[in-house]
Amino acid sequence: MDNNKLLDSLRRQFSDPFEMLEKIIDVCPDELWNKKTSGYVFWHQIFHALYWVHFWLRDEKTDFNEPFTGETLYPHLEKTPEKILSKNDLRIFCKETKELAEKWVSGKDDSWLNLLLFREKAPTKMLKDWTYLDAIISQISHLMYHVGHCDAILRENSVKGVWNE
Repeated sequence: MDNNKLLDSLRRQFSDPFEMLEKIIDVCPDELWNKKTSGYVFWHQIFHALYWVHFWLRDEKTDFNEPFTGETLYPHLEKTPEKILSKNDLRIFCKETKELAEKWVSGKDDSWLNLLLFREKAPTKMLKDWTYLDAIISQISHLMYHVGHCDAILRENSVKGVWNE
């Protein structure tokens, strides 16, 4: 498709946070993985960030499939998770999430970005005018927020971070 310069740029911006999250998972010491730091269990922030990509990167006709169904993981970060996800669990979830994002924009062009994400079933009045562009930008920024937060926690715990390597 010829009309895809903006979408190509967004694809490039979307790939960086996934790579950084994968590195964060790899370098996080085991003793920090399930430790509560800055108010949250370390791995739980990674799960939370990826969870919301799954929620937002779908059209309104596609039902949301809850990741890790049946687990008490509290994706809103409202409580401490009752189960520990392993590094391998989150490596797989990160890979699946990246593939989901790539598939979601596959075959689309820049004109698609302006379409309304929620034509009929907006979860809140505030989101009734959201476009696919809004959804992508919000998820890139949300992922990068959690990358930065996790990176800061690593550095505070004498682990070389992954930001700006």
